[in-house]
Amino acid sequence: MEWFKEQGYEIPEPTAPGKTYSQYLKELAEKDPQAFICHFYNIYFAHSAGGRMIGRKVKTLCTKTIWKISFEFFLKAHHILQVAERILDNKELEFYKWDGELSQLLQNVREKLNKVAEEWTREEKNHCLEETEKSFKYSGEILRLILS
Repeated sequence: MEWFKEQGYEIPEPTAPGKTYSQYLKELAEKDPQAFICHFYNIYFAHSAGGRMIGRKVKTLCTKTIWKISFEFFLKAHHILQVAERILDNKELEFYKWDGELSQLLQNVREKLNKVAEEWTREEKNHCLEETEKSFKYSGEILRLILS
C-alpha cells in the first residue's frame, strides 16, 4: 500500500465489506478453527493463483485453473488484471514473489492443512466445507467493490 501511496494514489479507508469480513475472520480464528481454515484455504490459494498471473504480468487468464470458474468471473478477473497492469505500469510487486517454486509451496500448505484435518471428526470436516459458501460470499462482496 505504501508503494501505491508513493506513486500518488490515495489509499481509501476500509469500507463495510472489508471491515465485516475482517471482524468475522477474527471471530472464527478465536472460536471456530474449522471454519477459519476454510476461509484461509480459499483466500490463500485464490490469491496465490491470482498473484502468479499478476506477478508474471500475464495478459490473459489460463482456462485451466485449480477451480472451475464461470465465464463471467473469468471476464471480471481478466479486467482486473488489465487494470492492475495499467496502474502498475507493468511493474512486478514484491507481494507476488516467492522464495521457491510456487506450486511446491502450495503443495506444502495443502499437505499441512490436510494433516490438521486428519484429526477432525466427520462433523468438523463437514462444518469446514459448509463454510465455503460464506467464504465466497464475503470475498465476492469485496471483489464487487473493487470492480465498482
